[in-house]
Amino acid sequence: GEFNFPTALTLANGRLHVVDAMNFRVQTLSPDGQFLSSFGRQGNTTGTLSRPKGIAADSDGNLYIVDALFETVQIFSPSGQLLYYFGAGGIQPGQFQLPSGISIDNRNVIYIADSLNRRVQVFHYRRLDP
Repeated sequence: GEFNFPTALTLANGRLHVVDAMNFRVQTLSPDGQFLSSFGRQGNTTGTLSRPKGIAADSDGNLYIVDALFETVQIFSPSGQLLYYFGAGGIQPGQFQLPSGISIDNRNVIYIADSLNRRVQVFHYRRLDP
């Protein structure tokens, strides 16, 4: 329930998810602000966080976290399990340089602010059936 440089937030399934950037985690709060859970830790491997900048949720409640240092988007389940990631450093489509924000609309279209490339990249959510 305490933060060190909260940078972004999103609502999903009646819960508020806040990027707690300098604690390298995401905290989940109830609608009245009560702490419910958190996930994430500092690291330099997939599934960890280094410079988390943005967060958004798809219609299934999965959380997308933009990491500016990794130049990726990592997708986590609501409980914090890494599901998938995409992106790499560069200037080509699907690559990022200092991604800094993310938004997902009600049609599950994903918009990522790719700061140093001076563009917004657009992706489409695809549900993977088991």
